[in-house]
Amino acid sequence: MNWGHKIGILYGLFVVFMLTLVTLCIKQKDISLVSDDYYKKEIAYQAEIEKQHNAAGLSVPVSIKYDSNTQSVGINFPENQQGATGKIQFYRPADAKKDFNLALNLGTTATQQIPVATLLKGLWVVKIEWEKSGIQYSTEEKIVL
Repeated sequence: MNWGHKIGILYGLFVVFMLTLVTLCIKQKDISLVSDDYYKKEIAYQAEIEKQHNAAGLSVPVSIKYDSNTQSVGINFPENQQGATGKIQFYRPADAKKDFNLALNLGTTATQQIPVATLLKGLWVVKIEWEKSGIQYSTEEKIVL
């Protein structure tokens, strides 16, 4: 076999390799953005920055802690945030189908406990958006269950 045949075989193998990669990419099922309305959220991102700035300006920051003993996530707000309304989103980066939302229910203690014993172990992002006295806030924390 001369060098011309070897170059031909090399080019042939390269073409087969590239066709295999293209086929695998086309057959891939889970091609998705982080959220379904990604572009709409991107346009409104300045409002999100203002909400995060408002939360950073609180006298005591909101704390989101996972307690492995009680299998729950505790969210503690400053005392002046009692009666705030909003939502809590649990976002799982590994599988968007596992994401869910809860209503923010702050009692007189400005805390909320969320049982998480049934959730899959691994990384979760807890994002909280709330409003108090016409001011909107937003914060998020990564937790590992």
